Amino acid sequence: MRPLGPGDALIVIDVQRKYVTGPLAVPDAAGLVDRIARFTDAARARDVPLVWVTRELRPGVSMGAATTAGYGAAVAEMFRSPAADLHPGLGARDDEIRVVKPRQSAFYGTDLEVVLRTLGAGRVVLAGVTTNICVQATAQDARARDLDVLVVADLTAALPVTAAGFDLPAEQVQRATLATLAHAVATVRPAAAVLSA
Repeated sequence: MRPLGPGDALIVIDVQRKYVTGPLAVPDAAGLVDRIARFTDAARARDVPLVWVTRELRPGVSMGAATTAGYGAAVAEMFRSPAADLHPGLGARDDEIRVVKPRQSAFYGTDLEVVLRTLGAGRVVLAGVTTNICVQATAQDARARDLDVLVVADLTAALPVTAAGFDLPAEQVQRATLATLAHAVATVRPAAAVLSA
């Protein structure tokens, strides 16, 4: 694996207020924001373009039947400002690329593929939340587009799964998802290895 550098695009997925300080906060959210902010500084120093992705909804647009069934109709408010804003601790800059997505994958219903082609990116480096939903969906869609995919393990986080018949803590969900991605979709490495490989 080559280190972070030319030909890469760093995509930071859904590190929005609702996942840091809101009701959907991931474990160690403050630490995650800090680690991502440091990593994005390293990416800038290497001239790697940043793409900040958020999941947001326009008024009158639903979350989709599956999400609404799983979380209830009230969850839609968490996907509108201010809960949907990028967390300010990330240090995102106004001149960096923003992609707003309506569903889990950063490719679905967006121009992300065009953005990556314009940047000349052959590898996407993924960070953000949640590992088992939006990061995984984006990784799979990137692989389907024949992009190399690198998931930065310690720059991602999952929530627990408590669906009927399941009761998995966040740590187990995170580990299982990273294992699945490493098996069939992406290279999975910690940030230090990505910067020094």
